[in-house]
Amino acid sequence: MKTKLLFTIFTIFTLTVGLYGGYRFGKSNLKQGSEQVSQENFPFLAKRIFVESPNDIIINFISLRDELRFYVVGRNEKIGIYFEYLPNGTSIGINEKEDFFRASLIKVPVVMRAYKLIEEGKLRKDDVLVIERKHIDPTYGELWKAGEGSRLTVLEAVRLIITKSDNTAYEALNDKIGNSILQEELGQERSVTNVYDFLDIPRKELGVNQYITPKNFSSILKSLYFSAYLSYEYSNEILDFMTTSEYTQSLVEPLPKEIRVAHKFGVYSLDKEGFNVHSDCGIIYFPQRPYILCVMVNTPDSDIAEGLIREISEKVYKFVQRANKGG
Repeated sequence: MKTKLLFTIFTIFTLTVGLYGGYRFGKSNLKQGSEQVSQENFPFLAKRIFVESPNDIIINFISLRDELRFYVVGRNEKIGIYFEYLPNGTSIGINEKEDFFRASLIKVPVVMRAYKLIEEGKLRKDDVLVIERKHIDPTYGELWKAGEGSRLTVLEAVRLIITKSDNTAYEALNDKIGNSILQEELGQERSVTNVYDFLDIPRKELGVNQYITPKNFSSILKSLYFSAYLSYEYSNEILDFMTTSEYTQSLVEPLPKEIRVAHKFGVYSLDKEGFNVHSDCGIIYFPQRPYILCVMVNTPDSDIAEGLIREISEKVYKFVQRANKGG
């Protein structure tokens, strides 16, 4: 009887150890496999999506906050800054809740809405868009030169919108989403409100505000980085396009060439003071220390605005680079 009892205890112990070891082994393999998928297939998404314990780096950002505040104080231009350190979510905001005219920044949520419709089977990347007279806008991009009746696919339009901020491609895609798919009435902008509502970005009851804050636009970038609104594949694809933007005058220029930046700029100038805006917002893929930086400047002077954004970007990059290194 005693021998049988000992045998039973031994058997239970063996099974318990085996099951626990198998669980640990399987969990380890899953974790390793997930990291591999992240690195190889979705390099622009957050590693914390795939890994249970991301390698967060603790950094004290008080001196950076003070430096940026001192930089903004006393300037004639209205400047809005939102910084977020993505490994742990620490953020710095200076006028980050102030409204700035949205300009071409609005093109990102429209592209996101297009990809959501692709996910839902209501739109295809190879669907053909036909350029109509109402779509032609020579302000940004060169598609307008192709003229009325020219054709391009949805994917070609997305690439032009993100990399060249092409207004004609944007108007054609937005019109396709609005009129052909969503059956929206003029002014409703349901292609954008869907994204805004998902991210809890404030807007007017009817339609979308013409303005956006640095912090709210950063929420749009984060939804791509964390793949919150779209699938891994489509979030990563949009961010990949954003790293090939041809506009490098402001946020990107002071950074080393090897640092990838997924960003979107917005420029708009009218006689009305509130519509004079130069913005550049993006995810800076500093190795092990990625961060979001969104800078918006109210001024009709492009040179001044670009210089301010460039200097702010350089200050932030140098701080992140030297943090915890005794420099």
